[in-house]
Amino acid sequence: MPLDLRPLAVGELFDRAFVLYRRHFSLFVGITSVPGLFALIMTLAQQAFTTATMPQPAASGNADAAVLVDNLTLIVSLFAGLMIALVVYWVVYMIALGATTFAVSEIYVGRTVTIPEVYGRMRGRIGALILLLLLIGIRIGGLVLVGTLVVGMSTAFGALLSSILGGLFAVLTALVLIAGCTFMALRYSLSIPALVLEELGPGDAIRRSIALTQGRLGRVFLMVICATLVAYAALILFQGPFVAAAMFAGLETGHGFWLNVLGAVAGTIGTTLTTPFLIIGLAVIYYDARIREEGFDLELSLAALDR
Repeated sequence: MPLDLRPLAVGELFDRAFVLYRRHFSLFVGITSVPGLFALIMTLAQQAFTTATMPQPAASGNADAAVLVDNLTLIVSLFAGLMIALVVYWVVYMIALGATTFAVSEIYVGRTVTIPEVYGRMRGRIGALILLLLLIGIRIGGLVLVGTLVVGMSTAFGALLSSILGGLFAVLTALVLIAGCTFMALRYSLSIPALVLEELGPGDAIRRSIALTQGRLGRVFLMVICATLVAYAALILFQGPFVAAAMFAGLETGHGFWLNVLGAVAGTIGTTLTTPFLIIGLAVIYYDARIREEGFDLELSLAALDR
């Protein structure tokens, strides 16, 4: 059945996101398990990279040189593999976010969808999703670069007057930079729903997100905070005991290594279970904004009848 289509209060936004997540748990977790697998591979590669870069007992003569060459080759290979896995992960993650958003849209009008169907709907939109990620990254990254320069210059200027003033300038400008990056990220938070559901281009999706979040940044911020707390709670619950046991056993020991590996697997499971909540919440905010501003509830009701 279609959902109750009406403007939602702040508490109702969270309640609807949790209800959607709980009722369609297997669907959403199944969607995010795909990037979760890549995240696990990347985490295990990082663990192997960390182990490989740990200092080894020194040998002598030619044996020492041979071991050094072998270690450098292994480190370079693992680092290259880690970078490739990171790129693949972000691409798959963006596709999963789009698929999750589309799943929420179908649930809103009372349709039943499967994991292959929602991923199938991403065909033809993968390039746009990747470009959207790049555009957002360039904008926020540019702000970080400029802000870092400003932080450095203000710190140096303050240090000429006094060390205390230099430290104060550094803290204040860093806080302003963090606030600016957060503000930009919140304004762009509805760009994926806009791109997937309205079939906009990446640039238009960003502008659409800015328009829809106007006057709603507080709601988006609270949703992000809530989802972050849920994600970290799951991470501590699933991975925390293994990390603590690895530290107790000794990170450089064999037991510590395998405990870290088990922790990485458990942490990936926890992340996979909690990842859908944020994109579900953002999709709910997207629909609420359009219902309030554009009477989108009527359009959704007509779409539900025409199925």
